[in-house]
Amino acid sequence: MNVSLAKRTMAVAALLASTLLTACGLRCGSPSTETFTVYEDAPKMSHLDLGPPGNSPGDVYHFFAPLHSSAGGPVTGDMFGTKTLIKLATDAKPNLERRATLLFFTFGEPQDQIIALGVDEYPTNAPEFEAGKSVVRAILGGTRKYMGARGEVASTRNADGSYKQVFTLLK
Repeated sequence: MNVSLAKRTMAVAALLASTLLTACGLRCGSPSTETFTVYEDAPKMSHLDLGPPGNSPGDVYHFFAPLHSSAGGPVTGDMFGTKTLIKLATDAKPNLERRATLLFFTFGEPQDQIIALGVDEYPTNAPEFEAGKSVVRAILGGTRKYMGARGEVASTRNADGSYKQVFTLLK
């Protein structure tokens, strides 16, 4: 191979590698985040027992509650959701079942929404997880102000049945 051609090939390869590393560095680094917290009143719940009486796959809880930007502050939005039993308790975990929870958060205008979904363990004899526990769910997306939202929301249940919802959005 000609020395001049070899030098040009190496220069082009170096330029391509540099370009790829720069592009990846701009897109592959740690994304920045935005975190905000809302406070939710204890939800009003309605249970729908499907299938045989008692706990069975498909049983659903429907619920809703007002949201506040500060604890005890004015209402700034609403939360609506469903919890569906998807896995019964097992011999290994006789007091826990798995439920899929879908949450809809509206902020200010009803069209400013964030939607979250996740699966976690719940006591078989209670509609909600125990106080002090935190459950993290994926943010599926959002509308208007939150269009393209992604990240997670951590829900912590308080002793009085209210919740603290901490949103971490990726930018």
